[in-house]
Amino acid sequence: MSPYDDVEQTGMGTHGAKESGMDERATLLDFPGADELMAAGQVGEPSAQALSGALARVGTAAAAEAAGRGTGDVAATPVRRLSARRRVLVGMFTAAAVAAGAVTYANAGAGSAAPTGTGTRGETRAAGAGVFLNDMSTVAASQSATTGKYWKTHTKAGDTYLSQSMDFYVMNDGKAYKKGRRPDWQFGPKNVDWKGLDQLTTDPAKLLQLLRTPAKTNDIAPFDQATALLGDTPASPKLRAGVFKAMAGLKGVRLVGAVKDSTGRGGTALEFQEARSLGRVTVDPKTSAILEYTFTWTSGPSKGKVTHDTILSMGFTDRIG
Repeated sequence: MSPYDDVEQTGMGTHGAKESGMDERATLLDFPGADELMAAGQVGEPSAQALSGALARVGTAAAAEAAGRGTGDVAATPVRRLSARRRVLVGMFTAAAVAAGAVTYANAGAGSAAPTGTGTRGETRAAGAGVFLNDMSTVAASQSATTGKYWKTHTKAGDTYLSQSMDFYVMNDGKAYKKGRRPDWQFGPKNVDWKGLDQLTTDPAKLLQLLRTPAKTNDIAPFDQATALLGDTPASPKLRAGVFKAMAGLKGVRLVGAVKDSTGRGGTALEFQEARSLGRVTVDPKTSAILEYTFTWTSGPSKGKVTHDTILSMGFTDRIG
């Protein structure tokens, strides 16, 4: 039996069964990203290991759901509640499918969320920036929330540590040196520190509204603000999911497609063209982690200058060193 087979008993009998089945299917597919997932067309068979891992995640969640609601209460449980649970499971399966490599992305135009091309076995239809960002929202939300005293970032230049009070440390020859207080992150009109991240809304629409609100200094573009929060802060999975979805509403975001960063790691790149610069972020589609950010000046005295920020790993830790 698949997760789709436990059709609710509504007491209608056989009369109206067809209509009930259609309603059930519509309810089942009522979750963010369903349209994009269906539009992706047929995909090639993932490896046995990838498929096993994806199904194991869904099976575990299904078992937990069954254990949580007990037995014998299915008929008494409202359809709305069961459908909500099922949407969560299907959302998890969407994330697992992305992680298994069953979805690929290609450029479909700036900010486009409409799939293009034709889907055949062994390949998928191309998806635009909006589809990719919404998929990354689902993947980000599926990550486990963790905590720690410090936020560690491992880059090609070395390791840095950030304390909850925004004290900044760098490692040099195995020793930690305090470099002062790190500036807060800019997000629209707000300047957010570590504690402020937990107070920031996670609602995608409100996050998009903040990104569209001019900053006090107006020196950091909305795309860059969102990228910094995703790749440079200890933001929760829920907040990262909201930011990815908010980015899908920004105009001018273009999906580049599959690329390799400066270390050879594979990812999916997005670009955002500004009046005097071009920003590119490379994302690991399996984890939603930011791999690399590239900033290129396209005009002015610094024209042609390129800055790379490559993140090898990041996460919480309870000690420095």
